Amino acid sequence: MMITMNAIAVATQQVTAMTVDNVQPAQEKINMNAIVNIYKNTSDMSALRNEGYGSADFEIDEQVLHYISPHHGHKHSTKKVIFRQDTGSQLGVHGLDYHTVDPKEMIDTTRAIIERSDLDTTGIEENIQTSHNGSRTFVQYRLPAHSYMTPDGDTASLGLLAVSSFDGSWPFMISAAAIQQACTNLQVFVSGEVAVFKAKHTKHLNIEAGARVITKALDIFHNENELWKLYTETPTNDNQAFEKIVNGLNINSAKALIESKGSFYAPSEIMNLMPRKSSSLEYIYSAWLRYRSRLGSNKWALYNAFTDWSTHAEGKTQAAQLNIASTQFKRQEKVQDIFKKAA
Repeated sequence: MMITMNAIAVATQQVTAMTVDNVQPAQEKINMNAIVNIYKNTSDMSALRNEGYGSADFEIDEQVLHYISPHHGHKHSTKKVIFRQDTGSQLGVHGLDYHTVDPKEMIDTTRAIIERSDLDTTGIEENIQTSHNGSRTFVQYRLPAHSYMTPDGDTASLGLLAVSSFDGSWPFMISAAAIQQACTNLQVFVSGEVAVFKAKHTKHLNIEAGARVITKALDIFHNENELWKLYTETPTNDNQAFEKIVNGLNINSAKALIESKGSFYAPSEIMNLMPRKSSSLEYIYSAWLRYRSRLGSNKWALYNAFTDWSTHAEGKTQAAQLNIASTQFKRQEKVQDIFKKAA
């Protein structure tokens, strides 16, 4: 399953997001274990490096912004613009002290972090996507050597998602998820912190610290799998599922209609009475009916309906579809928020 970004479920053990600012400097003394880790995954990651950078294979440049003052003439701004060399597209505007980390450097850093970690990278897969003319970069990894059987008998593999942006949307961070093999849903984890590793844009990201931290994704994955089992034991009927979707998407017109009907309504009736249709509501509820028929009337089926939407639904507008990687990531954050509150 290709990672587009979805999932993080409630676990009993939280993983704290770390930043480079709170990581202690490495000891000068040589650590033999660290040396082993540095080369352990080299062959697997070398294969990915040979594939290049996909849509992120472009050079960037930056220039100080200027402006004309009616009374003082030509002036230098305290901001600079970052742009692509090949297309000239603007990627972001930042202060003069902002260090620009281009997408290829971000990908190289992520590969180095995974290479030095204790994760088993056998069979690792990488999917690189960009959006907004390259101002946002998403790199998804699937690690099939780390897999669990889901409650419905499918297999889910550990996934890692690295994101970075020039436009201020996100810092550099790596989050954990699971990729379900049969339906290819990205099962976002909803427990612990959203990011297993998080850092400001800086020239010297602490690769060794990142390598130590992302290994904790295995604990999150284990806890998520236990949570999924609890989901299968949580009965959920059609109206409960519908209200969960309505509240999660914050559709006020549907909320008002449900309140006016009390306990006596059918979800299809509410959708027909809504003054403005919601494609997301219709998609998720339709997915709920499909998963409910296969997985049973439980929270696990509802969770799958949400992750189906965040992974596979098309963008509602042409712009959203054009920047589908960013759209999917925002949906995954939404799913995480919805199920964290319900946990």
